[in-house]
Amino acid sequence: MALHTDTAIYKATYSLCQLVTQLVSNMPRNYKADFGAELRRRCMGLVMRVYEANTTDERADILRKMRQEVEAVNLALRLSVDLRLISRGQYAQAIALTDSVGKQATGWQKHSERALDAGLPRQTGQRAYQSGRAAGPQAHRQAQQGYRRQQSE
Repeated sequence: MALHTDTAIYKATYSLCQLVTQLVSNMPRNYKADFGAELRRRCMGLVMRVYEANTTDERADILRKMRQEVEAVNLALRLSVDLRLISRGQYAQAIALTDSVGKQATGWQKHSERALDAGLPRQTGQRAYQSGRAAGPQAHRQAQQGYRRQQSE
C-alpha cells in the first residue's frame, strides 16, 4: 500500500485542513477561539484518520468513524455560512473538498469490507515492493495476478 501522504484522500483532507485554517483566521474573535478551533481540530482529526486507516488492518471501522466526522465538519461549515462567518464561495470550496473526502472514504470503506468478506486482507508486514507496486503499475498488476492465482489454489 502506498504511503498515506501519496493517497488522494490524504491530499484532499490536507487541502481541507489548509482551507479551514485560513477561513478560521478571518473569523471574528469571539468565534475564532472556540468554534473555529474546534473546526480546525476536526479537520486535523480527518488527516490523522487517513493515516490510521492506511496503517492498520481494521480500516473499515476507522473509515466509518471518519465519514461521521466529515458530516460533523459539513455541519460546522454550514453553520459558519449561515452565521456569515465565511462567504458562500468559501463554503463552496470547503464543501467540494469534504464531498471528495466523503466519497473517497466511502469507496475505501466498501473496498475494505469486501476484502474482509473475501478473506483477502493485506498481510501483516506486506510492503509495497512485495506486491510490485514500487516497481510500477505493470509489475504491480503481475504481482496481484500471481497473488490471486495463489489464493485460488
